[in-house]
Amino acid sequence: MTQLTESLWGDECFSALAVQRPFGEMIKVVMNDTAPPLFYILGAIWGRIFGFSEISLRFLSFLLMLGAAIFSGLIIYHLQKNKKLAVLVGLLSLTVPFLEPFAFEWRMYALLTFTIMGSVYFFIKRSWTPYIIFTTAALYTHHFALFTLFSQGVWFLIADFNWKNPKTYLSQLKPFLMIGLLYLPWLYPMYRQTRMVQGGGFWLKAPTFEELGRLLYRFFTGGVEKKFSLPVAMIVVFLLIFKDWKKVGKGFCELLFIFLGPVFLSFAVSYLVTPIFYDRFLLATTMGIAVLIGLGVKKHFRILLLPLVILYGVISFNQFTHPQKPPFRDLAKVVKAQMSPEDALINYNGKAHHLWESKYYGIPAPIYNPGGPLPFYVGTAQMTEEDTIEVLPEGKRIGVISDFGEEINLPNYYKISSEKFGSLEFSWWEKN
Repeated sequence: MTQLTESLWGDECFSALAVQRPFGEMIKVVMNDTAPPLFYILGAIWGRIFGFSEISLRFLSFLLMLGAAIFSGLIIYHLQKNKKLAVLVGLLSLTVPFLEPFAFEWRMYALLTFTIMGSVYFFIKRSWTPYIIFTTAALYTHHFALFTLFSQGVWFLIADFNWKNPKTYLSQLKPFLMIGLLYLPWLYPMYRQTRMVQGGGFWLKAPTFEELGRLLYRFFTGGVEKKFSLPVAMIVVFLLIFKDWKKVGKGFCELLFIFLGPVFLSFAVSYLVTPIFYDRFLLATTMGIAVLIGLGVKKHFRILLLPLVILYGVISFNQFTHPQKPPFRDLAKVVKAQMSPEDALINYNGKAHHLWESKYYGIPAPIYNPGGPLPFYVGTAQMTEEDTIEVLPEGKRIGVISDFGEEINLPNYYKISSEKFGSLEFSWWEKN
């Protein structure tokens, strides 16, 4: 079992089910969710060609993360014209342990990382046509791409813009105006999506400055385990200090501003508007930091990049071969073997529910929520009235899907058996 073949988890199943819908229905679901449509459009095309299995869907995410790492190497090569260093930094970017799980997750994060790294590469080259394409694609992938665009725009105005000749203002701003024009059709849906999570009981909370510091430390140390973080931090600090600043100083500052801008902007928005600060929305920053670590390192210090690549690679390979997601596929197989036509199934809504896993793996079980309507969160957009119940269903037995160890209360029913599947539990209940 690997991360490529393990069971899909809730949000992945939500996405896998959405891309199997007819195109119009899929777009309707997306508009009532919290993200733009490009990931779903690409996924729908990919799935219809290669299938909607776990391996097929996740392999697309891996290819996108691989593409993002290639852009990391291309950024290095553009600024330094050194092929060996470009390859080394590309490998470092690909093996960052914090990024590795998202290379095998069926969500939009790999596509976001790929499009943003492409956007940054073409921005530093000032290749405006591909820059417009990749930046627009990033905006249609995730709203956080707006922070990258804003950071690029501010840097352009500070470093490149010719303020002395007003007649050229429009032509200089043409790439950004083109991006705005191309994004215009999604402007109102974006506004609706952001309003849905603003003050609506959404699950994210405003971060503290301590959390900001911890996140930046994790990004700069690649998300390695605590026992490795200090030596990794020492190597990273050394490589960040001892650079050939005459050659790459301006490029380093430009990339630092662009990659870290989204972190501080999303942190500020979380306090001023609504909480949106979340590490997986900032994966391009993690990959960008790998670029900053390798960029401009003096020749006799480049050997220090090799132990980082090896350590990152070993940790990432261990993560790949030791998947952590709940084995819902195994649970579903057992349920199908045990269930009779007279039985009923429910998802017990305690710490979480597993509605989308149930649907994807073919054992539909509505959410038992006697407390009333669910709060808004990712996934609500695809629910129907039949997906939640406030009264227990009639049946010879009721099969309950829950998290392991969770206290379950079913009035007038008692548990007759249970089985553990990783962090999941399936139990059968009968009437008193």
